[in-house]
Amino acid sequence: MMRWWPYGAVAAAGVVLVAALPLSPALAPSDTLQARLIVAAMTLAAAAACGFSKGGRSRVWTASAALSAAAAIALLFVHLDAAAKCVATCDGRPVLIGREYTTAGAEYAKNNPGLAGSDLLLDAGGVPERIWTSSSISSCRFWTGWGGLLAAPLFVAALCALIARRGYRVAAAPVATAPRTAAGTAQTAVYDAFISYRHTEADRARAEEILEALESRRLRAAIDFRDFAPNEHFLSEMERCVKTSRFVLCVVTSSYLESGNTAEEALISKTLDMADRRMRLVPLIFETVELPIWLHGLVGIDFTSAARVDPVERLIELVKRSG
Repeated sequence: MMRWWPYGAVAAAGVVLVAALPLSPALAPSDTLQARLIVAAMTLAAAAACGFSKGGRSRVWTASAALSAAAAIALLFVHLDAAAKCVATCDGRPVLIGREYTTAGAEYAKNNPGLAGSDLLLDAGGVPERIWTSSSISSCRFWTGWGGLLAAPLFVAALCALIARRGYRVAAAPVATAPRTAAGTAQTAVYDAFISYRHTEADRARAEEILEALESRRLRAAIDFRDFAPNEHFLSEMERCVKTSRFVLCVVTSSYLESGNTAEEALISKTLDMADRRMRLVPLIFETVELPIWLHGLVGIDFTSAARVDPVERLIELVKRSG
């Protein structure tokens, strides 16, 4: 239940925006009400779509958020332009006009240069169809009404995409979960997985993508820069996370292996006995390299471009199935 509150809060703000966004009084009240109700439903649907999504790569969510926000801003600009150019005044009341003249209207405007839209409307007896085409009046009706309102679900989609990109961290806060026992050890599992990676920029980005994918599915993951206690030794914190995680996920690249059997790798190997190592170590292979002895014989999950199945879904299935 708690997982939905960020999406619900964004959706509620979007609905308020739909209800509060000022629209031209030239629009019929019934048309305005219908547009607000339909766009409010679209706003709720946009938030629900993100909430029901099954995770995904952070780059996809980032691109979705950027595209949605850009489209929303573009719609607002077109809406404001239409509100300024598509409404004229006749007898003190606002009337929707168009932006494309009829044949007669074009001839009249040519013979009377300098007349504003309100003047042309007045000369046409307050009947806009005598000066502007019906299609352009309909276009103005859409952009002065729907055009502005549709920015709301797009903004909601952008914000919800950012929430989905980061995963739902409230559920993943370091609070004790129901006791679960890791295979082959008496230590109580606190995390579903601990992510081990080499500290290069590229490998850290890969580790963060794995972290986001796990936590977006409400799985508990541990990673050094966030979950290691700042007043403890690095190796002791690594040992703690290894012992209290059901899986140890190794981001395997040439960088990860280039320094040989480092202290970190030796610690993982020493902390887990042979039987436990086979059950809990999962190589995440981002580059085709020869696995070291302590990972030798493990199939792992292929994250290279040659992967034939979605590696993230395969990883999620493994961790959930073994929970």
